[in-house]
Amino acid sequence: MTRSARTRVAVAAAVLALLAACDTAATGDDADSGVFYGLGDDHVLYRWEPGAAREGDDEAPPAEPVLDLSGVWSAEGDVGAVLRASLTVDPRQRTAAWIEGASPSEVLKFGDLETGEISTVVEYPLDHACVDPTWLADGSALLVHRGAVWGVESDAAQGDATPLPVEAWGDAEWYAPDAGKLPSTVELQPAGCRLRWYTAEDGSAQAVYHNLDVSELYRIDAEGTVLETIRVGGLTGAEPLTIGLVGVDPTGRYACMVDDYGPYGAFKGGFTPHAEAGTRVIDLSTGEAAGSESSPACTSLQADGYLSRDGAAASFIDYDGSTEWTVDLPAVIAESPVLFHYPATSLGLLLRVRTGGGPALTGRTARRHTMLP
Repeated sequence: MTRSARTRVAVAAAVLALLAACDTAATGDDADSGVFYGLGDDHVLYRWEPGAAREGDDEAPPAEPVLDLSGVWSAEGDVGAVLRASLTVDPRQRTAAWIEGASPSEVLKFGDLETGEISTVVEYPLDHACVDPTWLADGSALLVHRGAVWGVESDAAQGDATPLPVEAWGDAEWYAPDAGKLPSTVELQPAGCRLRWYTAEDGSAQAVYHNLDVSELYRIDAEGTVLETIRVGGLTGAEPLTIGLVGVDPTGRYACMVDDYGPYGAFKGGFTPHAEAGTRVIDLSTGEAAGSESSPACTSLQADGYLSRDGAAASFIDYDGSTEWTVDLPAVIAESPVLFHYPATSLGLLLRVRTGGGPALTGRTARRHTMLP
């Protein structure tokens, strides 16, 4: 066994010991409920670990603040909507990313979830409405859409301070918290939206996204090559009017879809560029609905189930429809417009103690740059 292999084994053993210690400290049904991230009304991003209560405590610990976003949020106009639509937490739970602003002066930001430090990654132009910032499954890099999305002023917009958006498809670009901008590798053809990465059986990075009409889903590799086309109309578990994709599970088998904007456009009212939660989970291998008919709403998808939210109650539903656990969100994030969830034994927790694992990019992507820790 090589020295690096022995090191990985030792680190893995340490992680398992850490997880065992966490389990002994957790109480009640919250022991396996993982980690939540949500936005408070004070525009602070909070982390909440309901299973982290110390032995003898009757209540779960309070949510802890990790990032102050009050400087970029506005209750008026599009700024708050753009933040809600673009905010994302990497699977390693190290970095949050979002687009700040709703004009040609917008910028992509990274926020360190351990230190609270916020940095500017790249300035305009970035798209928040279609290819919103999306992390690789191992959290090593973020894909954004670079294009002249704000266009130029039309006759109908003369005198406006902000030009109207136009349909323009520029390059998709990679950015990494540790390395900054990386070479562009992904070309989306056909054009589409809501791209979500997962790890293929061979360990490579693949993704699912939908076309502009939301009539087809495309499964692609890390260079954008279409590996499979799935007709949305052939998904028996989806309603006739399907308007978007919220996310996929870590294997790419299950997808959280949204059937109509309705009340799902924004949790607290108003319009966002895409829905903040889905209305049903679809098994893409069969086209049928998965999970529970009584709890079809979905946000975060994991390998063994999905998070379903009903007001301040968050439940984890397995893909056979059984409810594994339910927790009441703390008041500070009970009305968060977005809610991220990671299981206690997820890649995010493991990679905090760098094991060196994770999905790999293939082809020229893997040859040209390193996107893993």
